[in-house]
Amino acid sequence: MDETTTVRLGSLVIGSADPDRLSDWYRAAFAPSTSGGTVVELAGGRLIFDRRDDIGPSPREPGRILINLYVDDVRALAAHLSALGVDWVRRVEPGPPGLIGTLLDADGNYVQVIELADAH
Repeated sequence: MDETTTVRLGSLVIGSADPDRLSDWYRAAFAPSTSGGTVVELAGGRLIFDRRDDIGPSPREPGRILINLYVDDVRALAAHLSALGVDWVRRVEPGPPGLIGTLLDADGNYVQVIELADAH
């Protein structure tokens, strides 16, 4: 690969037994002003939710893949998420990258919300 080639992540496909429910959850949690459907547009990329019949309703190892979402104000987002009743694996606290919290999405996948320390 040429050194001038830029690689960027365009989207993440998340398999689910119920992609409509899962995309609705992500939309309510992180992008309430976006339109419906199984694609959620976020700054810098999109989450695509795909119906999968070869997986269970929740992951056996939810920490295998961490969905990291960078935000400008993690405490405000955490308050919004708590109001939605999310299950926190780790509440927002200082960590190596800045402020970080880990929660479960509607299928039980780990989602981390991160406010980078050098973002200010």
